[in-house]
Amino acid sequence: MANIYDLGNSFATLWGLIEDEAVEDEVLLEAFENATDDLKDKLENCCKYLKNVDSDIAGLDEEIKRLQAKKKSLTNGKDRLKGMMLRALNMSGEKKLPCGTFTVYKQANPPKVVIDEQYIENIPEQYLIPQEPVINKALILEALKEVNNIHPELDGIAHIEQGESLRIK
Repeated sequence: MANIYDLGNSFATLWGLIEDEAVEDEVLLEAFENATDDLKDKLENCCKYLKNVDSDIAGLDEEIKRLQAKKKSLTNGKDRLKGMMLRALNMSGEKKLPCGTFTVYKQANPPKVVIDEQYIENIPEQYLIPQEPVINKALILEALKEVNNIHPELDGIAHIEQGESLRIK
């Protein structure tokens, strides 16, 4: 993909190391520290690199969407054609028909259960799969954030952690 920004020459090696997932973070940090630019220039070059990566990611996302749409179109066309072929075979009364290089035949699919949605609450318990409880972390966070801490049942069970992230304007 094309770069939006030209990056400083002293950072060429660093960019190659960043893109190599086998390189450990300590090596990256050492390369960053060994660059001869001052901290402001280092950070500016890092920001430029991040913008270039964002641009590449956006381009790849668009290409993924385009390819997924193409795949869906091909899959739908294939399914429509196979449905048309099955109707033609049914209309002919044949179950198996040699067609040059290929043989076309119909086969019964395995049986499947279809649940009538209006009666779903009437399904006996023996036909239900028990589920493990799911923890509602959003509700716990809300309870822990309350000023009066009126939830002693959460003491020693859950606590709040808050990390940091980098923002670039």
